[in-house]
Amino acid sequence: MEPLFKKPTGSFASYTLKNTVGQSFDGLWHTHEEYELIYICEGKGEKVIGDNISPLCKGDLLFLGPNLPHLFRCDQDYPRKHRSGSLVIHINNRYLGESFFSCPEFEPILKLFKRSRSGIQFRGDTKPIARRIRNLFEKEKSESLIEILFILHDLARDYDHTLLASPGFTPSFGEKDYHRINIANKYVMENFKNDISLSDIAGKVGLTKAAFCRHFKKVTGKTFFTFLKEYRIGHACKLLMQTDMNVSEISYECGFNTISNFNKQFKSVTGTNPMDYQNQFILSEGQL
Repeated sequence: MEPLFKKPTGSFASYTLKNTVGQSFDGLWHTHEEYELIYICEGKGEKVIGDNISPLCKGDLLFLGPNLPHLFRCDQDYPRKHRSGSLVIHINNRYLGESFFSCPEFEPILKLFKRSRSGIQFRGDTKPIARRIRNLFEKEKSESLIEILFILHDLARDYDHTLLASPGFTPSFGEKDYHRINIANKYVMENFKNDISLSDIAGKVGLTKAAFCRHFKKVTGKTFFTFLKEYRIGHACKLLMQTDMNVSEISYECGFNTISNFNKQFKSVTGTNPMDYQNQFILSEGQL
């Protein structure tokens, strides 16, 4: 079994670099003690950051704080799945955490680090940052460290961002919890287009229905059916942005039996209706 707790850096390194292009994404919900700056070089699917579920897209640039649970999953039918992956900087909290940036000159970066506890997605043209991260692999270690500080400075100064996880997200978990939640997540990702009963998912995890409901809420901060609804709506958002499917087709593709229920649930998650969401996306793309 692959480890559910991933600790990318050793205690004697202030940062590590990782290029996962060509390795796809494992879809495991996991956490680690390091800050993570990650650029999605290739891929299309879903990402779960804390209690936030949203599309995973090429060009996404994220900054995740320590111990913030997250997963990335690439669609199985994505034609370039074999090329999907990311560029990653893991920043060791022991050396380059909030205490390091506590002097007044680093105030913008310190604010960025504090906000990363909820997960940050940067807006705008992220390709220049990606090129700089890629160039780190060719630099000496000390040069790379200095450039990482400049990258953080520029992100804090020049890029708008969106916070992902809700402010009150405070998961409670252990290694066994992660194993069970990953079983549930995998089942949802493979079956969300169909009806999923509480008996089905509880049986997969090996708990009674009542015990599973309590467990899922304790670990993730939300009920299972809220998670299922938000996963389906997250998939719908991706289809609205990336395909020519109409609302009716998307509704049934995402596991909703009626368009009226789909519209109602979509608005409860996003605050808008599917057509307005798609139009806002098209407008924002035209402004880039």
